[in-house]
Amino acid sequence: ISISNLGLALCGAFFVTHLINFVDFHQDEAENFLTETFLYLKKLLPKEEKEEFKMDFIKTSEAYGYETIADAEEKALAAKYEEGRSEGREEGIGIGVEKGIGIGMERGREEGDIIACRRIAKRLKDGRASLDLIANVSGLSEEEIQNL
Repeated sequence: ISISNLGLALCGAFFVTHLINFVDFHQDEAENFLTETFLYLKKLLPKEEKEEFKMDFIKTSEAYGYETIADAEEKALAAKYEEGRSEGREEGIGIGVEKGIGIGMERGREEGDIIACRRIAKRLKDGRASLDLIANVSGLSEEEIQNL
């Protein structure tokens, strides 16, 4: 076993021992522990063995049921994505409601105008005004006026 492999084995044993207690750390303590450990190992291990150690560390973490940094980042990203979707959905609903209210008010005004024209046309018809005059004043067709 080479010196670097011995160092790797010792580091692996260190992590297995400490990973058992890793779950007891608070989030800040766990992040500090991992950061300090990786910085220490970055200096200790030869370049070609760093990636191998990283993969071994991830496998060991997963074997003990610990969430890897990538998993945690993926979950955080998914949560942010869902939060953004939810906010976007709420904003879209708000905009849709505003547009719907505006459209409803416009239609209500249009229907109110039509009702007012029909009332005026009916009064003119009841007052025996000519169909041409009623059609010009109300904007209704002669057929609509006759049906009043």
